[in-house]
Amino acid sequence: MLTPGAILDNRYEILELLARGGMGAVYRARRTLLGDEVAIKVLSTPDDESLRERFLRESRAAAQLRHPHIVGVLDYDVDDQGHPFLVMEYLNGPSLLQRLAVDRRLPVPEVLDIACSLCSALQLAHDAGVIHRDLKPGNVVGHEYVSGQFVYKVVDFGLVNVREIAGALKLTMERQFLGTVAYASPEQLRGEQVDARSDIYSFCAMLYELLTGRPPFEHDDPFVVITKHLLRDPQPLRELVPDIPPALEALVMQGLSKDKAQRPASMEALSAALRDAPCDPVAAGPRVAVVPEIHGYDLGPLLAPGRLGSQVYLGTHRGLDAPVAIRVLPREAVADWDAARERFIREARAMQVTHPSVLHVRDFGELPGFVYVVTDLVKGPSLAERLSADGPLPWPVLERLSSQLIDAVVALHRRGALICGITPATTRLTHDDDGERLLVSSGGIGQVEDLLGTLSVAALRGGDLRHSELPFVAPEVLMGEPPSVAGDLFTVGALVYLMASGSPPFLDSSLPQLLGAMLRVTPQPLSIMRPEIPSAFSDMIAQTLLPVAAERPADARALAMMMP
Repeated sequence: MLTPGAILDNRYEILELLARGGMGAVYRARRTLLGDEVAIKVLSTPDDESLRERFLRESRAAAQLRHPHIVGVLDYDVDDQGHPFLVMEYLNGPSLLQRLAVDRRLPVPEVLDIACSLCSALQLAHDAGVIHRDLKPGNVVGHEYVSGQFVYKVVDFGLVNVREIAGALKLTMERQFLGTVAYASPEQLRGEQVDARSDIYSFCAMLYELLTGRPPFEHDDPFVVITKHLLRDPQPLRELVPDIPPALEALVMQGLSKDKAQRPASMEALSAALRDAPCDPVAAGPRVAVVPEIHGYDLGPLLAPGRLGSQVYLGTHRGLDAPVAIRVLPREAVADWDAARERFIREARAMQVTHPSVLHVRDFGELPGFVYVVTDLVKGPSLAERLSADGPLPWPVLERLSSQLIDAVVALHRRGALICGITPATTRLTHDDDGERLLVSSGGIGQVEDLLGTLSVAALRGGDLRHSELPFVAPEVLMGEPPSVAGDLFTVGALVYLMASGSPPFLDSSLPQLLGAMLRVTPQPLSIMRPEIPSAFSDMIAQTLLPVAAERPADARALAMMMP
């Protein structure tokens, strides 16, 4: 057992014991070089080879998952005494179990918000072939950031990759289960091989308790609880709490079906149904977002859907009687409100730049249940619409718009803003006194979790990635590095390549395949595809698309100097 003040692996100072379990102990610690706090799980029985292998396997599975609502894995190693340990981000709590101890049960709107955020995280895990097997209130822990933002994250690293080790589990863990009895699925309790639908059962058992203040089945004897999971239906939620909406009750009860085929098909499907579940117990239909009253502006007709589930309205500045565009993001429109809200606000703050090719933000703010941003009203198509209608741009137009794009990025970088996350659909074309003008904005991406947390599940699973941000995000960012100037140069190169050829330089059917292409495939030079494009320009774009960030141009200014 480690004591406070002990130094683990010459890098981590132990601050306190947080928890102790059968496999080991979890400590709060401080990284001696960086000074930040982390949580460290240390395996207590290093001589048990099967336990060591399982610990490493589960650590690797957890490290693959990057999402705003999954605890981040930072490191894995073995100390001088042979004890494997796993380093994770430290969450300052409380857990949902601690919340229930104080509040007994949570309000329906809060449960829906928490549930939809966690569904997004668990769907990501399931798409990676990883199931949790131990979902319960104690394994959902809150964290409050310095900014005041509060989020819940899934913890406990009993994650098992069913694709890679299903056979090993069947042999070594037959008739055993890893989950807590109160939340375990019938098939888990029978010792059968489990899949994502087992997590759905456990998740709905947890929702049952959050809504009613008690788990679906209770008894002092765990074998009685097991019998009830296998043979009995839980008491309807509205018999315990009449204010629970009937549609929500039906959804939770469906998730607790003994037959896994009768449960929601996926976390994505469960999330969609939860978003449509009314907060009002007498409401019959899905919740409808009401456009807020924004001080100083009159809202007109809807212009178009925007990113992240937002809506763009024609507006009027009352004082100036000037037309504006008002983009509104309601809480009801997104499954992961925390990630979408943070990205939306970061994008608006980054756009406080005066430049003819940067979309001008006039105002932004937050109202209960909404965030909004007010920009100049842009008349003209998106870059995606232009390319769809006319195909690749002629060289004179390509040269002019490429120069405008690079100049805009220089201006944004001077302010410390980045364009990571922009796409052809969010890049606009308009006209000014000098002719056609390209307008860019910030994508609002601060880390890869911002991107993954706000992408559709369909985009993460695969399919047509052309309309997502992914083909325009640098490979190092997709692998977890923070967005950077070098990453923005990749985005510039990918957008210019698209304008010149009509297709992104890298495009594949799934994120892993796309990333593999970025790291291994060299796009066809533009000057080969289109001889009228100067070789110097083609070489410049090729350099921005190199997989190693350090081999790209030094910065946007250097890129501007390379323009022929």
